Amino acid sequence: MKILGCFKVVPDLDLIVEEDWNKKNQSYVDTGYAKLVWNCFDEGALEMMLRLSDLSEGLNVVYKLSALTIGRQKTEGFLKTLYALGFSEGVRICVETEEDILFSPEMVSEGIANYVKKVEEQDVIITGIQSSDGSNKKTPYLLAEKLEWPCITQVVGMEPMDEDHLQVTAQVPGGYMVRQVKTPCVLAVGNAPCAYLRIPTLKDKMKLGKRPVTQLMPEELGMVEAGESVQLIGLNPIDRKRNTVIIEGDSPEEKARHLYEKYLKGRLSML
Repeated sequence: MKILGCFKVVPDLDLIVEEDWNKKNQSYVDTGYAKLVWNCFDEGALEMMLRLSDLSEGLNVVYKLSALTIGRQKTEGFLKTLYALGFSEGVRICVETEEDILFSPEMVSEGIANYVKKVEEQDVIITGIQSSDGSNKKTPYLLAEKLEWPCITQVVGMEPMDEDHLQVTAQVPGGYMVRQVKTPCVLAVGNAPCAYLRIPTLKDKMKLGKRPVTQLMPEELGMVEAGESVQLIGLNPIDRKRNTVIIEGDSPEEKARHLYEKYLKGRLSML
């Protein structure tokens, strides 16, 4: 069974200083100085693929794991990490800047779908439910529509069955649903318990991590026309300020009494 994991490399937004978020009348936030990391949902999806392969040992099922990303050359280091972890193929669709695809899930899904149709057929495609920067939450749905495959979202677990089926656990309102899914299909991983990707050994990095990455141009996969209609108009920071009340008093005891009498006494009486 061929399984393709599609992931995105994003800047670590926790490292962006507050002034860069709060600039008025801006259409761009400078994230160039932030460290690149796996998108959190995609990282969980890739680890889930590896665990699925681990569970297949002893079964009459062979999983061929491949990975695809869209980005600049610096993202190839992440693909080589996946080589060291046991992925057999790494593909990068080359773009000049990630801003071209940040708010273009139609463009991204078109590239992935055409890769599967024209370059390498797959049985299962696994993605994260959304990225931390664009947060469009549309790519897996659009991808499934373009391929005419079923799509299951909020996936939190997968187990092997046979060459044509997977057992998939998905989170639903009020609980979990377990399904026996026939391939081909698109699976979008949500808040999976395996949220972090394992770390390859130095030996595996030296032995497997130096393999070349397959590079494809967006024009080869019909991505240019799909993204021409997208235009970023502006960015507005979210006001996260909260209402604040300053408690007046000459001493800590007086402030505590004022806090109790005015704010806590009524609430405690209802308990």
